[in-house]
Amino acid sequence: MSKPIYRLSSIARPLEPQYPTNKAVLILLPLIALATGATAFILRDAGLAAAASAGLGGLLSAFLAWALGREVDPDRNEAAFIAMALTVAAMALGYAPALWVLALVLMATRIVVRTVGQAAKLTDLALVTVLAGMAVFVDGYWAMGLIAAFAMAVDLLYDRKRTLNLVFAAFATGFSMFAVVQRGGEWGPLTLEPLGQIDPAWSLAALIVTALSAIFILTCPAVTSVCDASSEPLERRRVRGGAMIVVLFATAAMFEGQAGLLATLPVWAVLAGLVAGRVWPKRKRA
Repeated sequence: MSKPIYRLSSIARPLEPQYPTNKAVLILLPLIALATGATAFILRDAGLAAAASAGLGGLLSAFLAWALGREVDPDRNEAAFIAMALTVAAMALGYAPALWVLALVLMATRIVVRTVGQAAKLTDLALVTVLAGMAVFVDGYWAMGLIAAFAMAVDLLYDRKRTLNLVFAAFATGFSMFAVVQRGGEWGPLTLEPLGQIDPAWSLAALIVTALSAIFILTCPAVTSVCDASSEPLERRRVRGGAMIVVLFATAAMFEGQAGLLATLPVWAVLAGLVAGRVWPKRKRA
């Protein structure tokens, strides 16, 4: 257990190779980088620099999707690996991920779930706020600041002592509001028009994944996994709340139309992994 890092952050979860699943991920990530880079080089005629960038993007996307899958369903490793596999498949097909958005979803979810077991530190809140700004202004997803702020508010709802959350939530909200003003401030072009531009097949798939995810989140059984920094079990309400935050992030991405949905396929892969993990037959223990 890497306890020193927990003095600096409550949302950092380093990969520790003594755990078999972590060791598997450490082995898979370089292979994923090579595979996605080679795919870009061979099938899409990318140059060496572009292929290397694709490989790095594949590695980061696969890791972030796996890590997010561990947050939404900590009792089932299958969910995280399914999310990773679907993400790699999307990358192989040429869908470039919005990495700032994906990083924001992971860190904001960890604030709610508290997988480490400690409340978010000042540095954690600052990090999530910065990631919200990058998601809004670099990746171009105006609504991400609002969802990040909502995640901080949910953490405050569960722990009323966390009033500092409101300060950073205000900054994250301000990012979204600034982006809204820059785009003219008309809610129709910001919401309904982009949703209407999404291919009906993708919209139907997103609706099905959202509905099934919501059902499995609301019926989440008692959580048996424990916090990283203690032997205390994770709170069921926080795991459910974190998973619903992921659903909100995925839905908010659709306000950027078809391109926004496709660039956040790793987030949708996590929700699909959640659904598949819940219906995956459990192995019987000897």
